[in-house]
Amino acid sequence: MATDGDSSFSVFTSTSYSPSRDPPWSLLHRHLARLRTAHARLAREVPSSWCATVPMQSDDALQAHLDRAVDDAKRRGLDGDLRVRLSVLPTGEPKAEAFALSPMPPYPVRLVLDDRPTDYTHDPFLRSKTSRRDVYDRARERCGATLVPSPEAASPPFDVLLFNPSRHLTESSISNVAFRTSPCPPTRAPETMEDEAPFVTPRRECGLLEGVMRAELLESGQVVEGVVTVDEVRDAARRGTLEVLCFNGVRGVFRAYLAPEPDSPE
Repeated sequence: MATDGDSSFSVFTSTSYSPSRDPPWSLLHRHLARLRTAHARLAREVPSSWCATVPMQSDDALQAHLDRAVDDAKRRGLDGDLRVRLSVLPTGEPKAEAFALSPMPPYPVRLVLDDRPTDYTHDPFLRSKTSRRDVYDRARERCGATLVPSPEAASPPFDVLLFNPSRHLTESSISNVAFRTSPCPPTRAPETMEDEAPFVTPRRECGLLEGVMRAELLESGQVVEGVVTVDEVRDAARRGTLEVLCFNGVRGVFRAYLAPEPDSPE
């Protein structure tokens, strides 16, 4: 019998569905593979968890749940783009939920640095996407991040940038990130991000959730892996030369910026 807490989480991934896109699902093969990788990793690293004893259903079964969620959304009058969350519950049963997806704004969203490091070393739930999101929720809460975009600098920040005890940047609370600290001003559109110096996304060894869009951008050569430090991005922000990209499996790639701050986080 599972001990207390072993069945207290689900494994999930979030994707987007667009009826005007061909195919309508965004990177679906990567999302399904991500679920299986997370399930297998947690079975290995947390052998007392349900992942070690409860198998996942087939990809066809997962796809069927996704399709039913879209059909249900259409019956509710949601005919546009959708955000779809696909979970695998502790019973092994899939659960798909669809929500209206509003586009990201044309302007960059504001990020802030967390005020303390996040230690990824001993927590397997920071390497796989599960419903255990307390670390990310607390980071946003203490920094006042709302996940609500605004063009006003005085508004609360959109999201928070995390870093590890070595002061290496890792991710934001909802997306992977990439940085360019060259003296070129951030005026280019994301689709031209392969021009000039590459955007650098933190190495997985720094500690982060490896998202599906991150894998796609790495495979296509649009970003490269590397180590980016807190001091590097703060200095570049002060100089006005910092470029930041955020990306995930729902929103794709979108611009962000880090406002200059007077004091470095401890």
